Amino acid sequence: MTPFMEQIAEVVRAGLAPAAPGLRASHPRPVGVGVHEQTELRALAEQLVSEANTVLAEVHREVELVDEPGPGMLAFTLRSGRSWARVSTRFADGRTWGRLVTPGGGPGERELAGPEALPDLVVALVANAER
Repeated sequence: MTPFMEQIAEVVRAGLAPAAPGLRASHPRPVGVGVHEQTELRALAEQLVSEANTVLAEVHREVELVDEPGPGMLAFTLRSGRSWARVSTRFADGRTWGRLVTPGGGPGERELAGPEALPDLVVALVANAER
């Protein structure tokens, strides 16, 4: 098992509260940079969902990954039970802005601090799936 899969197994087994994913204030960036970052996050999300679901199958649970393309944006939502998070990048005036939306999310536009924050987000979704 990968270290990430071991984290998922530990959360399921012990019900421990995971670390919160790293966040930062959303800021404008060039379109090429924003598209690259969103694509990188989406590809990593697919890998992490696959790994998490391998572990979660033993307890009849799963993490879902749903793409949400739309005009002027790229987005995907991760869901586990009642817990969800939407990761998006919107485009306007030659710039992009990343955004993370979660139930009860704080004020202001926030985004993941980078791809290194995505595993913590998935673990948090699994941990909070039944809450």
